[in-house]
This record gives sequence, C-alpha cells and structure tokens, in this order.
Amino acid sequence: MSVDRFRFVSPGVFINEIDQSQIPRARALRPGPAIIGRTAHGPAMVPTTVSSFDEFVQTFGNPIPGGGSGDVWRDGNQAAPTYAAFAAQAYLANNAPVTMVRLLGDESPTPDGSNLSKAGWIYPEVSGDAQAIAASDAAGGPYGLFVVVSGSAATVEKAQLAAVFYLSSSACISLVGNAAGSSTAVAFNAQLVDHSVAAGAKELKIRITNTAGTVQVESTFNFDKTSSRYIRKVFNTNPQLVNADITSTANRELYFLGETFDRNINDLVGATTAKRGVILGLSGSSNGAQLKTGNFRRTYQIPQTPPIIAQDPGPSGSFNINASSRELFSIVARDEAEWAQNNLKIAFSDIQQSRSPSYDPYGSFTLQVRRMDDTDNNPVVLEEYNNLSINPNSTNYIARRIGDQHSSWDSTNKKFRYYGEYESQSRYIRVSMNDDVAQGRAGKDWLPFGFKGIPKWKGFNYYSGSATFSVLSLTGASAPVAAGANNLIAAGSGSIMSASTYNDTGGPMAVGAALANNPAYTGSFQFPSLPLRLSSSDGGLALGTNAYFGLHTTISRLSLVPDQTIRDLVRARPPAFQRLDPGATEPQERGPGFSLDNLILNGNQDAVYHSGSNHGYIEASAHTHGGARKAGNSITARSSSYEAVLDLDYNRFVVPMAGGFDGFDIGEAEPFNNARALGEEGTSNPSENAYAMLYTAKKGVDIVSDADQVDINLMVAPGITVRGLTDHLISACEARADTLGIIDLEGGYQSSAENNGTFESRRGEVSDTVSDVKARALNNSYGACYYPWVQIRDTLTGQRLWVPPSVVALGTYASSARRSELWFAPAGFNRGGLSNGAAGVPVTNVVDRLTSKQRDQLYERNINPIATFPAEGIVVFGQKTLQATPSALDRVNVRRLLIFLKKQISRISTRILFDPNIQVTWDRFLGQVEPLLRSVKSRYGLAEFRVILDNTTTTPDLVDRNIMYAKVLLKPTRAIEFIALDFVVTRTGASFDD
Repeated sequence: MSVDRFRFVSPGVFINEIDQSQIPRARALRPGPAIIGRTAHGPAMVPTTVSSFDEFVQTFGNPIPGGGSGDVWRDGNQAAPTYAAFAAQAYLANNAPVTMVRLLGDESPTPDGSNLSKAGWIYPEVSGDAQAIAASDAAGGPYGLFVVVSGSAATVEKAQLAAVFYLSSSACISLVGNAAGSSTAVAFNAQLVDHSVAAGAKELKIRITNTAGTVQVESTFNFDKTSSRYIRKVFNTNPQLVNADITSTANRELYFLGETFDRNINDLVGATTAKRGVILGLSGSSNGAQLKTGNFRRTYQIPQTPPIIAQDPGPSGSFNINASSRELFSIVARDEAEWAQNNLKIAFSDIQQSRSPSYDPYGSFTLQVRRMDDTDNNPVVLEEYNNLSINPNSTNYIARRIGDQHSSWDSTNKKFRYYGEYESQSRYIRVSMNDDVAQGRAGKDWLPFGFKGIPKWKGFNYYSGSATFSVLSLTGASAPVAAGANNLIAAGSGSIMSASTYNDTGGPMAVGAALANNPAYTGSFQFPSLPLRLSSSDGGLALGTNAYFGLHTTISRLSLVPDQTIRDLVRARPPAFQRLDPGATEPQERGPGFSLDNLILNGNQDAVYHSGSNHGYIEASAHTHGGARKAGNSITARSSSYEAVLDLDYNRFVVPMAGGFDGFDIGEAEPFNNARALGEEGTSNPSENAYAMLYTAKKGVDIVSDADQVDINLMVAPGITVRGLTDHLISACEARADTLGIIDLEGGYQSSAENNGTFESRRGEVSDTVSDVKARALNNSYGACYYPWVQIRDTLTGQRLWVPPSVVALGTYASSARRSELWFAPAGFNRGGLSNGAAGVPVTNVVDRLTSKQRDQLYERNINPIATFPAEGIVVFGQKTLQATPSALDRVNVRRLLIFLKKQISRISTRILFDPNIQVTWDRFLGQVEPLLRSVKSRYGLAEFRVILDNTTTTPDLVDRNIMYAKVLLKPTRAIEFIALDFVVTRTGASFDD
C-alpha cells in the first residue's frame, strides 16, 4: 500500500505520486542472443537478460569506444572498445531480448602455476613463480612516498604515506633536495629529504631514472588538484604505457603512479614540514626475493561493507568499535566488483528505536544506495528501502526486503549453486546477515549504529636517537629498544621493518640501512585511513541533522568537491592478506570504524565526531578505537542511553564498500587480448589452466550452455579469435542443439590492444584467414563466421572504431527477423545492407575491400564475406554455416528455421508430458504442431511439411515404455544465392515466339 511509503511522526498532509499509466513491457516472443564479453559495469559472470538498449545502459553502462587514456589507475580502463556492448546495441536496435554475460577476471580452480594462469596483475611482471616480484629494490616494485606531516628534524615526527609508485625492473626513484636539516644536496630513496621551495609551497621533487642513471622524469609536484603541478598531472598514471607489447618505444614509460592520498596529506601536512619526505620500498624481502605488495594475482572479488554494528550496551569506558561491538550484517555488491566500490556508498538514515516496545520491541531504519560522488547537501539516491527491521519474522526484515541470495559457480558440474533464503530485490546490493541476527538471537533493540573499520597497513616507529636500530616485530616481540624520551615504540604499535626478519606471509615494508643511518628522523610512519565526517556543520549544511556521519567523501571538511582518493582507500588487498578481517599476525589492521556512540555536542549544539583521531585519521591516542564514548563525554555516554542521540535526530551515517577487484591485468588495454591473455593465435588447443582469461571466457560460454536454464538462440563472444574459445563456443551451441554461434576468426585484422604495430601491419590478409579455417577442418552447422572487420560510428560519442564482424552480423540477424522472418537469409542488399542500417549501428567502412576472387575464396571455405559495392555500399554477402557437408543445413536461414521450430515444438511437447499416451493426446499434439507449421509455410519458411503421429510411429511397444514418438518431415525453403541469366542476341528478322 502506498501509505507504507510515508514516515508518520507529527500530523500533516503526506503526498505521493503513483504513475499507473505505464505501458507494460511486452513479453518477448522469441529468445535472443547470449553475448559474452566486457562491459563498463554491471552483473558479472551471471546471465542477465535485458529487453531494450535503455535497460542495457542502465544495467551495464554505455558502450566504450576505446581510445581513452588519462588517469587509467584512478578512472579505469577506457583504452579498448567493449565489443560485447556494441554487439548488444546492434541487436537491441531491432529486436529483443539480449542475455549478457559480463566477464571479469577469473581463473581455473587448478591453475598450472604460471603467471598467465593467475588472474589479476603483478608488477613488475616476471616469468616463473607468480607470487614473486623482483630480486631487489633496484629491480623495480612498489615504492611509497612518505611526507612528514608534523614535528621537525631531530624531534618526534610523523610521516604519512602520500603516494605509491610502481617501477619496472629498469627504473630507479629518488627524492631530490637536501638531506633533512642539512645543506647537502642528495637524490636518494630511504633518505629523509628537504625540497628547497618557498615556505608554505607544500611541494617535493622526484627523479626517476633508468638503471644506467639517465633521467626519465624529474618534476616538482604537490597535492593540490587545481595546480598544474598536481601529482597526478605530473606523473604517468597509465599502467598500459609500461607495457612494451602495446606501447611504442618512443612513448614507453618505466613506471606508473598508483595510489595517492590527497586528502590525508592536505588535512595533516603543516606548511613548514610539507617539504620533507622519504621514499621507501613497500615490499619486504626474504631469501633474495621481494614479496607481495605489488602482487595482485587473484581472481575477481566482490566488494562489501565492513560489518554494520549495533549500539554499545556496556560501560562506556570499555568501548572499542573494532573489538567489542556487536555485528548485525554487511552489505555486499550484487555480482559487481570495482565499479560498485568506486561509485556507490551505503547510507543509513531514520534510525529509530521502537515507539511501542510492548507491541513491537524492534526499531526501524532506512537503507539507501547513494552515488559515491554526491554530497549530503544534494544526495543522489539510487535505491531506498524504508522501515527496515532486523526482526527475522517481520515482513520488513532487511534480508527479506533487499535479498540475501547469491550464487557460486560449480566448475565440476558446470552449474550455479544458490545460497541464501531471499531472492535479490535490489539492482546493486544484497545483505549478508550475522548468523545470530538471522536466527533471532540478537537483542530486539539492536539498531545500525556504525561500522567496523576497513583494513589499513599497520604503522611502525623509527628511533634515531641511538645507534641501536629498534622496531617491533610482526608478532609483537620487540627488537632492541634504545632508551630516550623520543622513542615512540610501544607494545603492539609496530610492524615488520627489518629486511632480515621478513617472511613469506607478506607485509608492507622493508626499510634499508640508509634510513637507519640517517640521524634526522625519530618518529612514526603511518598509513592512510578513511576520512570521517567530524562535524554536522561540515560542508555548510543548513540543517545539521541532515548530516550523514561516518565516511566523508569530499576533498576537505568544508568542500563539496568529490574526493577521488576514496577509490585508493577501498581497493582490494594483495591475495596474501584477508580482505576485510585482518588476522592478528598480519601487517595490517582494521582502520578507524564509526559509531553514533561517539558523537558529542559542542557549544553551538552541533554534533561532533570524536574518535581519538585527528581529522578522522587514527593516530596514537588514549582513545584510539574508543573515542568520546570511551572517554565518557559522548551523547550516549553522558545520558547512559543510546536513545539520546537518536532523539536529537542524529540518526544517519554512510559506509563504503571495499575489497572489490576486477581480476584484470591493468597493463593491458584489452584484458582478453588474443596475443597473450588467451593464448597465442594459431595454438590448436591452449589450456585454460595455463591462461586465466581463456578459462574466464570459456566459463562465460559454460554459464549459458544449459538449454534448461538459459533460453537463447544465438551466441557470440565478439573479438575473441583463439581456437580454444571459438571451438568451445560452437561445440556448446551444437550440444544445446538450439543455438547458432557466430565466431570471429584468426588471421584478419588485429586491434591496437594486440600489439604495438602500425595500422597497416595489423590489417591481416584474406589468405591467412582462409588458411586458418582450412586447417581447422570445421564441419558444424551450429556455427557461422564473417570477414572482415568493419568500422562503425559510436552513436553516443560520434567516435569511429573498428569492430569484429560478429558485431554487425548479429545486428543483421536482428534486423532481418524484424523486417521479415528469422528464417529469411540475413544477407544481401535487402536484409544485409550494412550501409543502409541493417547492422543496427552505423557502419562506415571495412578494413579490407574484397575483390570478387577473394569473395569466392572466402565462400568456398564457408566464410561469409562482407563486401563493398560502388552503388550499394557495404553488404553482408553470404549466409553459410560452418558445415562442410553439403545439405540444407549449410545455410544460416535453414539452421535458424530448424532452431525456431525445434524450440516451438519442444514447448508444445512439454505441455503434454505425463498425459495419457492415447489418441486423444496425440490429436492434441497434432492440433498444435500442424497450425504452427502451416503458419511458417505461409510465411515462406517451408515448402512442404508432414507430421506423423499414429500407431506406426508410437507402437504398442513404445507405449509400454512410456514413449510417444512423432516424425516431423520438413522441406525448408531455400534462399536464392545464384541467379543465372541468358541474354540472347538475335537477328533482326528472328521471331521471339520461336
């Protein structure tokens, strides 16, 4: 009822608009294609059906035309086209539906141990052991720039990680300036350096050289996004430029800039200390091998929030968000990875205790899915669920309203296994309930009050007041500690720092002897945490109670500009570390969480969050992870009631999702390139265990291979040409026996994502493609292929791009069926005219203009030419299947007809299953099948037909075996492909009647 949408508190008139004039979506009469490949975002590795291009864009994003560069690390890969998305656009322009299988990087459950058998990326790339990086600091790897944010030389200082540089094995990095507190010029890593710039400039200078000492880049930079010296403008942020396979020597880089933590630095750095920093290696070493923090070799990961926690029930002095709080549930992205954590945040509002405890002791709350880049001044709510409860018996139970069901792929049985009780109702999220809450063992007054922290690297302390080098070990056992008032080492505060004690469990730091011998620094090294809203007045809100506490997503407390560094703070961890729940012996810990229990009121009656940290970042403090409640001065501590803060209407907070990972190689423009990721072209049967992306693509085919689970009649994986996948695709279509596969071929055009050759060198030849198909000896009527690649115009951006022929072929299948019938040949000037719009997308050119002889060579090998004619333009000029044996089924129109009829008659048959095997049932079957075939005949699909179902087919013996047996005899209509005309020239006196 619409009345349930309102929240009634005080009397008033409540108005809602309900649009019931919408035209219901027509049910699709026919199945459509399964398209397997990359999209901008959307549900991954699950079949998802859409019925219009608008719905496709809402679900999977706009097609990406490629050619993008810029800040690839931060903004994502826009370099290669998403062919699958353009194929969907081509089909949906004239027909529907489409079943999309979006691919993310997965890997075989039994990889062979090589680099390529693991999804994800590792930097720098090495051969052999996929878990190793390089042998020494000089041989590349991740390096952290730490900026001194407080203190001064020879006193207690604090250094904050500001940025991470990833170096190839041919590069070295250093800060340029004077040794801290000295006039001696240096250019070192592991050396505290002052940069000589004007006071208050907050700038440093970095030099990157090759191993021969030749300077590649040397730039002064800062963390001001409006400055021309902003760090992400000055340094390379595109990992693809380091890839020699796709980047020319002239444009190649030896490094890329990864994470930067702009807000942390801008919030914490003082004007007089901003010029001091140090660069340290971010990988420990053991037995001569650097390890782990540059290793992201792992399958794709779904992000989720940290556990949402309830209010604190105990004495305020014992409060600890990450240790003693009560977990309720987590919010998990629904089949989505990095896009979800980069673009979505989860908000809780209207958190209310029960108003009638004797009637219903459970409180209520609202959950919103909001855009990450919105503000509390102007929230953008994508989904909203009101009046939720943690009561498992309520119709408003959060898991029931949003859904908690999820699936896992069983690679052995090639099927999905489903978990959870309630189907997903949200486009974006699902709920993962704490078991105690789901079983009704939670307190009835428990409400969402905050969240635990997401992982951060542990900080460590460094003491230079003595010749004795001192840190705490990973397990808590301390190394030798020198006496002195400036020593910041305290029990439990440190992490591994000494290279000699590093081990294979992974870790963030290996600090060399150079820093240990530098007398200019005594203090702590700290790693960034999520910024939290500090005051209800931040951002200039007119009404403080509209403030969402918790995660703060702007570049500063008072700004309304979105903070893109959030993306670096919520990234997935390397595979050696747990994603959201660090173990006690790991070099990471939970960062600062949040709880409404920590809100206090200031003199202006504004709510202020106090967690025992500065600017929302955890530092050494008596109230770390405790804050105002632990100190006894929060609203709930002073009132001894959690209700006090809710009664003041401070009842909302925001939490991020974290840990998502796409599983792609960030150095590749096209993660599914044929040259490296899928196995080299020409390989007869590359092993999916050796190529993670080949396993992923095959899994995409397997996901739609069961005809009982997914209803399709076409299948395509645009742009993928390796035999291991194309053979697998048409074999799956043949096994289904109701689907035609359209494949792309080796030997033709190669995109710029395949190699760094020129356009001319990547064109390919007709002869190469013909030879490839000949060598494969294909003989399968459930497959078809086309040649060559074509150029289309992206209707959204106007950009032109080259796409594989399967994209436009799929479009002609849709337009041909719409204009006539699906058993008409999708070829020729009437139904295959690409220049006239038959493809569903604008086609402007072909990569290879075919001669008549070349068309003959292609057609002889069952490759359908895409030809160019002076008057008619670009045309699909063939409709052969890949069946080599001459028969009616060697043509696409006949195969499509048979697929259609088998599906339709199968559906009729299912409606008489388990009925009596007698004449009445047989007549009912004939009464439905024969009109169907007459209709197809009247629409030129059949020349003749006959259905036999009587005692001659279903004999008494078959009846005794519970079998009904019918014969359907068909004479399909053939398409005209050859026209022979005789023009006879006669004498003047001849008669035509003769």
